Amino acid sequence: MKKYLLLTILFTTLFSHSASAISPEFLEEKYLPKFEDIERRAILQLNSLIDEAYVEYHNKKEKGEITLPLLFNYIERGKKLEDDVEIEFQSLLTQVKAEIKANDLPEELTYPYEKYYIKSKRNNKLKILKNITLEGHKITF
Repeated sequence: MKKYLLLTILFTTLFSHSASAISPEFLEEKYLPKFEDIERRAILQLNSLIDEAYVEYHNKKEKGEITLPLLFNYIERGKKLEDDVEIEFQSLLTQVKAEIKANDLPEELTYPYEKYYIKSKRNNKLKILKNITLEGHKITF
């Protein structure tokens, strides 16, 4: 009887836990497309901003107008875009952390998302600088 009771408890514990728990793979399938969508939309908005700046710069330059104020305007708008993306990213990351905590998973599961975001942000800034200064105004990722 003890053996049966022990097996029942073990079986119930194992299967009830695995049925309600989520896996790292589940998290990736659920959230990675959302993180990628944030990045995709940010790049589209950034390209639009760069295109707009490029056209406005050339129009002012052709007319002989001062172009330096444009720089500050577009830097400010770029910073606003970066801040908006940061808020959206942190909001989604908070959702992931809440789901991880609710399922008693280690918070370290969020680290790959954070590392990817930081790396992507850094790489995109470098591409922007390279493309604007060396290759023209069009940014492709």
